[in-house]
Amino acid sequence: MNLEAIKEFLDAIGADYTEVEGEIHLAPEVFYEVWKYIGQPDIKTYVIEDEVVEPGSYDPPEMKYTDARKIKIKKAYFETLEGVKIVTDYGEFQRILKEKKEEL
Repeated sequence: MNLEAIKEFLDAIGADYTEVEGEIHLAPEVFYEVWKYIGQPDIKTYVIEDEVVEPGSYDPPEMKYTDARKIKIKKAYFETLEGVKIVTDYGEFQRILKEKKEEL
């Protein structure tokens, strides 16, 4: 499905989205609705690394954080016809899929 049709659907359901570097980032619940709406295309995944700062680890004289650790975050996505990725958090999306299966 093309990107404009997805954006029109998001507007119709009143959903928020964030456009970052050629990707559309959605809340997991909204991602699920869009995924169902366009016919449940194959889901792909990728992993990003982020740095998490421990509370109380800021050192004012040094003006930096002293205790930060890297974490990996798994993302789920599918692509539009134009190659734009529609992205959400993989773990939360899996939780929603499981809940929806249990409802059936």
